[in-house]
Amino acid sequence: MFFDHAKEPIQPVRAKSSQTKLHTLHAVLRGRVFDAKFEARGKTYGVVFLPNQATIVDHKLVLIGRIGFSVPQQTTRYVDGVSASLMATQGGVGVSPVRRQLLAGTAQTAQTATSDQKLEQEKGPETDLQPGLHSFEPPKYDDLGRPMVEATGSLGFVGVLYFKLSPLDSKSHGIPLDMSDVQLGARLAPTDDLARDLQLLFSDVVVALENNSAETSVRSSLDALNKALTSQR
Repeated sequence: MFFDHAKEPIQPVRAKSSQTKLHTLHAVLRGRVFDAKFEARGKTYGVVFLPNQATIVDHKLVLIGRIGFSVPQQTTRYVDGVSASLMATQGGVGVSPVRRQLLAGTAQTAQTATSDQKLEQEKGPETDLQPGLHSFEPPKYDDLGRPMVEATGSLGFVGVLYFKLSPLDSKSHGIPLDMSDVQLGARLAPTDDLARDLQLLFSDVVVALENNSAETSVRSSLDALNKALTSQR
């Protein structure tokens, strides 16, 4: 005898609920603050990273500091002790910025401009990105008389820093995205003196590490960076 067994309806497989991941924060350096914004669920959120310490871990630059979350219609919330480990850099394109007299007591390389990097305020361009008169080297030309528009070698400098942030509990701070594994892409397009100094100091540390320079050279560049990060300017 045959029996018809009622088949149980197939239950749809439900995906585990989870927050959408935020993979990258795009930031701009203003003063000593990395300032970022992003949109989620029709709202704009702000994230700022204020480093107050720089160190070297496993031959990599690591910044430690405070992160602030700006949530619409809420007070800004802060988290201290956030670390940002430098994963990669991108060289700057254009004329190499001139070194100004930096903070007293910094590395000698950060204090003194080279003979062809003297301050020339009257030649500083005034643009939307760099208002006012600022110091830049006069244009350089190759053997064929063409302007050199990309800074390389001894004239090279960092244009973008790519950091890996330590895991952040964004949900408890009102951010509707998962920030447990976020990269901070920090563009260095300085519009103020402190940001210009930091761009050069970051460049010094990066070059010292990539060239496997002597420990004293790395330490000197790192000390200069830390002095700028903790200055009262």
